[in-house]
Amino acid sequence: MKVNQEIVKVWILPAGVVLAVVIGTFWDTLTGLYHQWTHNEDFSHGLLILPVSLFLIWEKREAILALTPRMDWRGLLVMAAAVVLFTVGELGAELFTARAAIITLFIGAVWWIYGMALVRVIIFPLLLLYLMLPLPGFVYRNLTFPLQLIASSVSVDILNALGFLAYREGNVIDMGFSQFQVVEACNGLRFVLPLLCLGVIFAFYRPMIWWKRLVLVAVTVPLAVGTNVVRIAGTGILAHYYGVEVAQGFFHDFSGWAVFMACFALFLGIAFLLSLLPGKPGPRERRPERDDRPSPVNLKRHLTATGIALAFCLVSPMVVGVLGDVSPMTLKKDLASYPLELGGRTGRKSQMEAEIWAQVGGQEYTIIDYSQPGKPPINFYTAFYEYQKKGGDFIHSPRLCLPGAGWHIHTNRVRTLQTDSPGAYGGRLQINELIIEKNGYWQLSYFWYQGRGRNFTNEYAAKFYMVWDGIFRRRTDGALVRLIAPMASKEQVEEVRGDLDRFAVLTSRTLDEFLP
Repeated sequence: MKVNQEIVKVWILPAGVVLAVVIGTFWDTLTGLYHQWTHNEDFSHGLLILPVSLFLIWEKREAILALTPRMDWRGLLVMAAAVVLFTVGELGAELFTARAAIITLFIGAVWWIYGMALVRVIIFPLLLLYLMLPLPGFVYRNLTFPLQLIASSVSVDILNALGFLAYREGNVIDMGFSQFQVVEACNGLRFVLPLLCLGVIFAFYRPMIWWKRLVLVAVTVPLAVGTNVVRIAGTGILAHYYGVEVAQGFFHDFSGWAVFMACFALFLGIAFLLSLLPGKPGPRERRPERDDRPSPVNLKRHLTATGIALAFCLVSPMVVGVLGDVSPMTLKKDLASYPLELGGRTGRKSQMEAEIWAQVGGQEYTIIDYSQPGKPPINFYTAFYEYQKKGGDFIHSPRLCLPGAGWHIHTNRVRTLQTDSPGAYGGRLQINELIIEKNGYWQLSYFWYQGRGRNFTNEYAAKFYMVWDGIFRRRTDGALVRLIAPMASKEQVEEVRGDLDRFAVLTSRTLDEFLP
């Protein structure tokens, strides 16, 4: 294909300029994305998605050049939707949404400048760009620990079936002579996500009937999880003969690469078997016919459309800045004055390490250990956020942080406590109740979100109302409240629960005197 001046003016220059402006306008967000690709191996596959998308678009070059660009106002609607989406990400303190909005903005610009005909031709490479985004934080954390438990549990079953002595405690595999932990890095996501992307590319790049495509994509997840289990079980067998050193260092990294290649080989085998099954693909995409004459293009209108798209991209951050900028809300009273005498208990304050508090990212907190003769002690912790933002200063769920600290969650449920204040949260307080254990130590833990006159237990509901209140009330402040009581054993839960229920209701009522 000979690149002439017409192709440069009509196709290469407008798209390239829009892409450059989008990258420059949202540089901070995109550099954060690049940092995550290069520092978190679970998402490192994202580095390859853009080159693959560009290659797939290049493959369509003949069909693209046969088109005549025509402005399509629906593209402007997509760009406007991207601005709304970015604002939602800003108010909801969610990087994934903001990043997805940038891709949507670019797709809308392409649609507006070139028209729906081009979008139809390159729709798959454009949608593929969304797969380069790391998962939302709360989704990622909700996946990693269950995957660790699945991997460790099934691995132990395999080891026992093969005659090796092994048992599991949480995500720790004990083989008698040694223990090794199925850590977050071994959760299997670094197999699942790249293989899923490869499955999508392979399924939709090659011509095949729709149900085969679905099977090929769906099989990637169990295949990746299964091969990760085989890797962990294999590590346990080698550790039995050669020591736990094989679970670390070079062998650990090399085995991960080797197992992924074996996993991909299995995937190709499944694809080959599917090709042998009955079911022919539909007709190949019909490319528009073209002659040797250049397509008639109104360059003036084309450049005007490009200029409008560029202006839209440049103005978008300012619009998001206005819509997503909420004023910080200060406490009615400083948390330093939180009562040390509460419900017949006497409290003693403690401090969090500065490094940990920097990661938490709030503005104020307090930690108090309440004691009472003949009663189990209760640890009270609350962190207040004047406003929450996607850079990291937002409430983190203990349900996600506890496993990282080595605690195993045995029971996790939502309960509703009746309060003696009918006006407060409808006379009810919703809490998350966790029964957790670490190295034989048991605890009963409650936590909930409180603020802006609302009470939440669900992270998704908390996100929704952050956006809702950010738009209509111009505030995203809030607090996390957590209570912990130790137990001698799991059987003591009923006794401890009664004390903790009463103290939770009292705590919530007392906090209302501090929270705005």
